[in-house]
Amino acid sequence: MTGLRSGGDRILDGCEAVLFDKDGTLVDIHHYWASMIRLRAALLTERWVGEADVDGTAEHLVDAMGVDSVTGRMKPEGPVGVHPRSAIVSVAAEVIRAAGGGVDERDVEESFAEVDRRTARDLSPLVRVLPGVEDLLDRLRASGVGTAVVTTDLAERARQGLGAVGLLDRFDVVVGGDDVSRTKPAPDLAVAALDALGVDARSAVAVGDHPVDVGMAVAAGCGAAVGVLTGLADEAAFAGEPCMTVPDLTHLSVT
Repeated sequence: MTGLRSGGDRILDGCEAVLFDKDGTLVDIHHYWASMIRLRAALLTERWVGEADVDGTAEHLVDAMGVDSVTGRMKPEGPVGVHPRSAIVSVAAEVIRAAGGGVDERDVEESFAEVDRRTARDLSPLVRVLPGVEDLLDRLRASGVGTAVVTTDLAERARQGLGAVGLLDRFDVVVGGDDVSRTKPAPDLAVAALDALGVDARSAVAVGDHPVDVGMAVAAGCGAAVGVLTGLADEAAFAGEPCMTVPDLTHLSVT
């Protein structure tokens, strides 16, 4: 019987699957999304804002979409990294309209898609693998434990990013926000992954960097949840949540 542990603490015995959030859990969320948000802001202002207002509006966009323009780190409350893409599109559209640009959500989504197309040529500069990821995935596979990515990102975009750093082949399933009706903390992502893996939720552990990942795990009936402190939330944010917290994935072991 395979178990997942942190040090001497039991997380789940009889573990048959681990569901991983992507950004902040597997890859450096701050580096990836700060880069993407700045690229989106630059293209939106280039297309829809007069030259006199470009710099100020670009910084406003970066802030509104969820990146602290001073620290370059993501805001724990999002919206990027926490809420679905549609919510970020709406926020960006509001900022552009306030600056005098005549846009709707379709215009903004098209600009986002253009940034996706440009960066898809080579995602490696945007994606940094976090400590312990590759070793843990190898140990899970060697033990016969199924692995899945459950992310609010677009499924194909997630596959591209994981592929750019050699992680894609280590997962059995990738489920993105565009594959389900509701994203975290709703159970849909976890349910879809577990159905694809053929694993009962009670035999699965969900691992993520935000309380919404724990909420998803609880809603789906997962046997356990782990909050990892390499992303958006600190230990205080997980206080009171039904999960164990670890500094990073090097602290998880397979027994």
